[in-house]
Amino acid sequence: MKKTVGRSVTEVSLVEAAVQLFSRQGYKGTSTREIAHRAGVNEATLFRYFARKADLFWVAAESRLVWLKLSRELQNALATDRDPAIVVPMLVQFVVDNMARHPELMRLLYVAGFELPGAERVLREHLGPIFDAVNAYFSRCAARGVIRDLEPTIATLGLAGAVSAHHNLHQLFTGKDLPWDVEGAAPVYAQFWLNALQQRVPERSSLGHAG
Repeated sequence: MKKTVGRSVTEVSLVEAAVQLFSRQGYKGTSTREIAHRAGVNEATLFRYFARKADLFWVAAESRLVWLKLSRELQNALATDRDPAIVVPMLVQFVVDNMARHPELMRLLYVAGFELPGAERVLREHLGPIFDAVNAYFSRCAARGVIRDLEPTIATLGLAGAVSAHHNLHQLFTGKDLPWDVEGAAPVYAQFWLNALQQRVPERSSLGHAG
């Protein structure tokens, strides 16, 4: 794959065109001719920069994945095991902000996961450090008893997946974009997940008996 540094204007145009078309139409539903046309060049020019359609897809995906980084404040909160009441809202805000600023990113991730072989390696390279940090945090929280004793990936992937899936499934089932109030949405999602993670299951002895 080509590096992002020192790209020509034509290459940048091709990558941006690819981002828009792949995210809207999927990998198989997008042709190199369409991408070239959107970028204002002919298809032969596209293949001078990218030998294969898959190469262009991954450069397009990586052009967005590089923006997905935890803030220093959030990294520190995770590493120092701050209370979930502080960390969970920060994590939710991270997901919501990225979906609002880079709406095509999540769609590209779906396309990669469902349509391209070998996606795991590239996604792991970019998203692995984030996943590992968050997963380790929830694992330590469960061990200390500050959240439910659950498989940490449920918390890690469930939190990110629920926020992103809500937005995308709303569009799928209603045909309308979900009104995206970034400031208002994050606290609602955060409170939902805090309740889910911290709710205590009643002791068996305290449960009433039917009959």
